Amino acid sequence: MASRINLLERETLFKLLAEKIPIAAIAKTLSHHRSAIYKEIKRVLGDYSPSIAQNDAVLKSINSKKKEKLQNEILKKYIEDKLKLLWSPQQISNRLKIDFPNDTNMRVCTETIYKFIYKMKNHYEKYQLIKCLRRRKKYRYSRKNKTEKRGKIPNMKSIHDRPSIIESRDDIGHWEGDTIVGKDHNSAIGTLVERKLRLTLIVSLKKGKKAEDTVQSFIDKFNEIPACLKKSLTYDRGKEMTYHEKFTNSTGMPVYFADPHSPWQRGSNENTNGLIRTFFPKGTDFSNFSDEDFMKVEDSLNNRPRKILNYLTPNEFLKANYFS
Repeated sequence: MASRINLLERETLFKLLAEKIPIAAIAKTLSHHRSAIYKEIKRVLGDYSPSIAQNDAVLKSINSKKKEKLQNEILKKYIEDKLKLLWSPQQISNRLKIDFPNDTNMRVCTETIYKFIYKMKNHYEKYQLIKCLRRRKKYRYSRKNKTEKRGKIPNMKSIHDRPSIIESRDDIGHWEGDTIVGKDHNSAIGTLVERKLRLTLIVSLKKGKKAEDTVQSFIDKFNEIPACLKKSLTYDRGKEMTYHEKFTNSTGMPVYFADPHSPWQRGSNENTNGLIRTFFPKGTDFSNFSDEDFMKVEDSLNNRPRKILNYLTPNEFLKANYFS
């Protein structure tokens, strides 16, 4: 059966209705389902008219065609500005509700932002915005899992021995940690993420990336933050945390170790490492960057709205709830 009724069929329908032919017979004659015939008749209020029904069908067909959703130039500029700050489309979409609570014209879903980027006709502008995305892919492929080498560490406390308050994320001051290795394994940085707030610290390892040097750099970094934010650290099984007991003695923070090959047990840290890679891609030589450079990246991440915080930034959430 045909899916749409054309003008000639509408004229035939008009004649058959005038002859009081049953709907079932009309449907068979026009090779349409009877429900389509009933729907067609309802196009017109009162007596059926082929011309009125045709005009109605044409108008609805025009209005149903897909149009560009982002026609608001102010909204476009907002999206482009936030993308250049390395905000994700999801963060932009939800932050609009906070920044423009009473303006329904400043609303757009995450998928529309992605389509706006990937369907841009200007290839240069499109490429510049794609570079602002976390994955920077020409096409939207799914991420593939990566594996890391693990080391053996003495006197480890298992992640399964952590108190339930850490697992629940109800309390602040519990961190996840890792290192990101640079070009040719000659440089590295430490990454620390607070589990509840997603507050991020980047640790310069210019003193060296050997275990003792790494632990000392982590101790120095934690000495810079308030005591209420220093309660525990969950780390992977990298050898750089071999001297975890020294870390605990200096900071008062017990260290718990994730299971081998289980990056999801430190999901917040793994996710943040991906964000940090947008600033420092694979193959980066970290020795070429200063502490000020790392601080700028910290500030960018800590002033980035997070879904888990109802699209407040970690700094905003921390200030509003703990240091107000």
